[in-house]
Amino acid sequence: MRHLRIWTGLGALLSILGAGAPVASAQQPVNLAFSTLGQGTAWYVYGATMAGLLRQALPAGSNVDVKPFSGGVGNAKLVAKNETPLGLSFTVTNRWAREGTEAYDAKLENLRGLVGGLDTYYLVALATKKLDIGSLKDIKARRVPVRLYTLPVGSLGEFGARQLLREYGLTYADLKSLGGATTHVGYKVIVDAMKDGLADLLIAVITPKHPSITEITTFSDAKFLPLEAERIKGLGGLGYTPETMPADTFKTQTRPVPTVGFPTVLITNKDLPEPIAYTVTRTIIESKDALVRGHAGLAQFDPKTAWQPARVGLPLHPGAERAYREKGWMK
Repeated sequence: MRHLRIWTGLGALLSILGAGAPVASAQQPVNLAFSTLGQGTAWYVYGATMAGLLRQALPAGSNVDVKPFSGGVGNAKLVAKNETPLGLSFTVTNRWAREGTEAYDAKLENLRGLVGGLDTYYLVALATKKLDIGSLKDIKARRVPVRLYTLPVGSLGEFGARQLLREYGLTYADLKSLGGATTHVGYKVIVDAMKDGLADLLIAVITPKHPSITEITTFSDAKFLPLEAERIKGLGGLGYTPETMPADTFKTQTRPVPTVGFPTVLITNKDLPEPIAYTVTRTIIESKDALVRGHAGLAQFDPKTAWQPARVGLPLHPGAERAYREKGWMK
């Protein structure tokens, strides 16, 4: 089912827009499905915040339906098929999608970027202190049974977990052979499992002030495991970039954590009409204060650089490009 209804008379509308009139002057509403991630995640909050802004900016009667699925890997597939014309993604997964590598078995060449560099995410391993390991390498070296939790399959958190374990010569099957287990669920279950001592290790992609990670670090005795330089270099070959999560990003995290990272990107596909892409982009890049009120993880967002290739990882949609050029940020 297509979740985007395009109004009639688009040619006339384009003419109006060319004269500088706002998109909201159009009479016919549009319906946009917006793929994010499960409730309780930062992405779901991002999507809800953006949707609220877009409902006011798009033609009267328009709706933006925030979907609690399917994450950094799956969203690109949904957007490419136009099942959700809008979605949140990452620069690193955008690269894989364009190339048809890693999580994708075919090139998704119709993806387009709208707004990049929304935040900074980190790939982290959060272990209970009871597990008594200082690095993921200890699992294999000491044959430690580990109950690993990740987000559901389809999220970058789960895919990143497999990639990170691979860097240490481990697979899910290896964990099971050592007496451990793997569970792939939403954050509500993960938080309870960490607090109740049912989980030993969480591998996830997180942003500063992430609500579920904040709850885990506040009410669980857990610590972030640093990644060794060699492991960071190995992940760099997949498109991740070296990052250090600053000390005190979360409670009891008194030291910086060397790891890898990447920003969130708002994406669409080439079939989204230019006026809609323009309005969506313009609304987001003019609403930083409202975005930060919705989620503190968006505090690092710099609208002036949101068009840059390194912050998007995809070709820009023409509507987005027009928004940045009108602002004078993109020459």
